[in-house]
Amino acid sequence: MRASMDLGYGRLAPGPAGRSVWIVLIVTSGTCLSPFFACVTPFAALATLAAVKLGRRDAIAAVGLVWLTNQAIGYGFLGYPLTWDSAAWGLTIGASSGLAILAARGLYTTNPVPLPVSLPFIAAFAVFELGLYAAGLVLPGADGAFTASVVGHVFLINAVALCGLVAVYHLAIMSGLLPRNDGPGLLTVGRVSYR
Repeated sequence: MRASMDLGYGRLAPGPAGRSVWIVLIVTSGTCLSPFFACVTPFAALATLAAVKLGRRDAIAAVGLVWLTNQAIGYGFLGYPLTWDSAAWGLTIGASSGLAILAARGLYTTNPVPLPVSLPFIAAFAVFELGLYAAGLVLPGADGAFTASVVGHVFLINAVALCGLVAVYHLAIMSGLLPRNDGPGLLTVGRVSYR
């Protein structure tokens, strides 16, 4: 009998229930947060979760659906102006979200490390913000959008959203709504199993 540590790292197991739960959680939370945060919807947090819990195609589809919903809410209910620069900013947010997924996937590791989602999240946030910053060099309306206080506020929104979504997922497992073996956890501190 040998002891081994299962730290709960790695991408989601291919089980359809776990995959579906993450897609629904990402799309629903992004949709629900869009009316409150508008263009500050936590795309970096959603891109991180999608990157580490879903395959590439599902991650892009889930975050893409959040982006489309965010744009529909913005133009349909929040009164975004129907101008070329508003549309260009919308496209920039979508492109930056896609780049955030790639950055998070690039830094995610299945090796046992503390808080394995932290580096992918930092990468996703940095790439997302850099994409917006680069667009702001040519698009109007970026004045004051990249001050330390604004970027810090956006980072806080994303960090809280990431922690909240992970907590919701783990509460669903603890309450029995999801099976424990449906996939690895993001912030699991460790379980010892004997074989």
